Amino acid sequence: MTTKWGRTVGAVVAGAVVLLTSSCSMMTMMSEEQKVVELRRAGELGAEAHITLLTELTVPTPETCLNNLKRFTGGAPWDEPYSATADWISLHGDYFVDSCVSGKPRVPDN
Repeated sequence: MTTKWGRTVGAVVAGAVVLLTSSCSMMTMMSEEQKVVELRRAGELGAEAHITLLTELTVPTPETCLNNLKRFTGGAPWDEPYSATADWISLHGDYFVDSCVSGKPRVPDN
């Protein structure tokens, strides 16, 4: 005799297994092409941040740009399943800060 509670728990467990299996298969490393797109995006956001900081009467120095990195970009996207590597975070930040200071988007070499 199966209770209503037993069926509910069984359905929840089955759903969780399907969800975990599908999410694991979707999490992959970022391709080089995706990285170029994200670096270009970081450069564009940095150039936009330059203008925004100026309108706020703030000089866009490397320090102020770095302090505003998360505000404008939300941080570096994950380049590996479930995390972003230190090298990628640094490179993504460099593109943003360089563009923020200069006011011109830094474009990656293809």
